Amino acid sequence: MLTHLSIKNMAIIESLQLDLQPGMTVLTGETGAGKSIIIDAISLLIGDRASTDLIRHHEDMAVVEGIFEVEANDGLKKMLGDLDIEMDGQIVIKRTIRRATNGQIRVNGQLVTASHLRQIGAQLIDIHVQHDTHRLFSPEFNYEVLDNMAIDDSLRELNKEYAEALQSFIKSRQDYLDYRKNSEEVQARLDLIQFQKNELEKANLKIGELDELEKRRSVISNSDKLHSSLTSILQLVNDEGGALEQLYDALHLTTAMQALDPALGEAVTTINDIYYGLEEYAGTISHQLGSLSYEPEELEALDARISVLQQLKRKYRMEVEEIISYYEKISSELAQVEDGEHYGQSLVQKVKETNKHLLHVGERLNEARKSIAGQIKTSLIRELADLQLSNSQFDVQFTRQKNENILTGTYYNHGLYDIQFLLSTNKGEPLKPLHKVASGGELSRVMLALKTILNRGQLISTIIFDEIDTGVSGLVASSIGSKMLEIAKTKQILCITHLPQVASLARQHIHVSKYEKANRTVTRVKELDLHERTLEIARMLSGEDITESAMENARQLLHA
Repeated sequence: MLTHLSIKNMAIIESLQLDLQPGMTVLTGETGAGKSIIIDAISLLIGDRASTDLIRHHEDMAVVEGIFEVEANDGLKKMLGDLDIEMDGQIVIKRTIRRATNGQIRVNGQLVTASHLRQIGAQLIDIHVQHDTHRLFSPEFNYEVLDNMAIDDSLRELNKEYAEALQSFIKSRQDYLDYRKNSEEVQARLDLIQFQKNELEKANLKIGELDELEKRRSVISNSDKLHSSLTSILQLVNDEGGALEQLYDALHLTTAMQALDPALGEAVTTINDIYYGLEEYAGTISHQLGSLSYEPEELEALDARISVLQQLKRKYRMEVEEIISYYEKISSELAQVEDGEHYGQSLVQKVKETNKHLLHVGERLNEARKSIAGQIKTSLIRELADLQLSNSQFDVQFTRQKNENILTGTYYNHGLYDIQFLLSTNKGEPLKPLHKVASGGELSRVMLALKTILNRGQLISTIIFDEIDTGVSGLVASSIGSKMLEIAKTKQILCITHLPQVASLARQHIHVSKYEKANRTVTRVKELDLHERTLEIARMLSGEDITESAMENARQLLHA
């Protein structure tokens, strides 16, 4: 549950600190005082998009922070663990919005993205805003309702399996369509790439060949200079009086002196290493000198081969390695054309197999949803009766999507069937889609009934209703309040309301007002005591001129 909320410099809120209790909390106050801004701030804490428009005028940034007391489920634990976020029964979310730079989101001090925050927030709070009833008209909402009703992970696993089957089918279909398109294009330029393939095949290109050829050519071209230099080196080392002979004499003398002075042992070792090292060096120079011999035709052959490679580079406007890759590509294309019928048939077979698997999983998913739909029908009718819609009938309609051509048909992420909620609120009237039959007040009650059913098994501990009671009054208002109070037995409920019948049922009553400070409008919140609650509910009953009758009615509501 959300235990503490802090808001700074957001819209008309300068600074706000709010401690929230378990059970049902109501926010009341005049329109425009800032109640919905508080809900917007909470929405930011669970991943809603942030805008600099939310920052208070003349301020550089806005900050929202919330403290949640939670019992982590396995999904939340894994999610936080993957993000290296530590949690010991508490989650602190802090969101900063800045004008000049990017905002910042921290969960228990750890930086996270807005996407990660949405995943975390979905485990913490469910928010129903004032116009959220329009979601009842969205097909996606219908799937969400059914899938969230599952008491185990079976539907989640089926949805995952369906998504994987759909991706596999889409890929196989696209592979075939790409092949068919490529085959047509390859056929049109078959003569060209066949010529290129033959030309490159004849050239027999090798990676790194050009560099090796140019190095060898450089050696041959400079062989006279190399021969002269290497010969001179050998003369300096090997000739009479050369380096080797002088080193030998030095080695002989040092060895002789070691007998007189044993401390020269290390010097003997050093001169010995130098002598034999130089001897090895002379051998290497001698071998290199011997390898300088070449046939005159070799230079011509090198020039010819280098010329071929340079011509290919200019012609194809590629490096040799890129030409080799291009050769492999066109060879593959030609192989597909040459074996096109067999290859195309294998791709068509893959499309058929993945489509068959997709339809199988899709039917299983739909059967599971149908089973849950039967449970929802019974529960929803009972909940609607509690909300003064006792003659209601409700049904869930499943319509198979038509996809006659698997190569051009559209397959949806949510399944093979369109799902529509049907409702009748008056006795004797036929079932119709929600948008054709329900008024605003009825839609609010349908949504509340669905929320009641959905949240019984949900691990979410906080539910927020932003004026869900709009458009109702009297007995219906009392029923809505009672239904929220029922949910509040197991969940924390935060509700914005203008109805005294609803406000009177709350455990905690927070009044939101606005006042002027330094010629600016500022929001103020106050938790009301019993006397203040009585006055506020009386004002909600009779307006600003509070009568004794309104006060008495308020007392009766609070003690009912």
